[in-house]
Amino acid sequence: MAVQPHRTEKGTAGLTEVALTSVWHGLKCGKWISRVALKEASGTDDDSLTCIINFLTRWEFVDVKPFPELLVRRKPGSFSPMEIYGVLRRLADQSAPSTSRSRIAERVACRACNSRELNFVGPNEVECTRCHEKQWYAIDAETGTERKTPMPLRFLNEISRRLGPQRYRDIVV
Repeated sequence: MAVQPHRTEKGTAGLTEVALTSVWHGLKCGKWISRVALKEASGTDDDSLTCIINFLTRWEFVDVKPFPELLVRRKPGSFSPMEIYGVLRRLADQSAPSTSRSRIAERVACRACNSRELNFVGPNEVECTRCHEKQWYAIDAETGTERKTPMPLRFLNEISRRLGPQRYRDIVV
């Protein structure tokens, strides 16, 4: 099974995913495995295995020992590359946040003296210029408790750490 990661034809991405998943499952967390044993466990061909090991090494999913024979191990605490790919795909598929908020109510006058002269003093907070009463400005249709975080914060921090400043190093397997 030849995997060419630069191609995006229909079906090629599926083969890449299957090969990557099989190699990832062949790696045990913290245990070194030889390239030959990994090839047998995953059932991938030499070229595909080389591409996958280079990918996993470049993005720091695995540790590699090149001598006396190539040994690979999954880094302790590392996430599955397919799980990260799924998260990134969900983030990319989400539409950009709209600039206009859906509001239930917006303050047009002071609640104490009914003056229409209000100054913004903070986020969602205004102050009356006449009586200096501070009050909320708007009630949003979506409250802070209803907003759902798509994934744990630790997971996002780990992804951003790995995708941060790139280290361009050529590791030949």
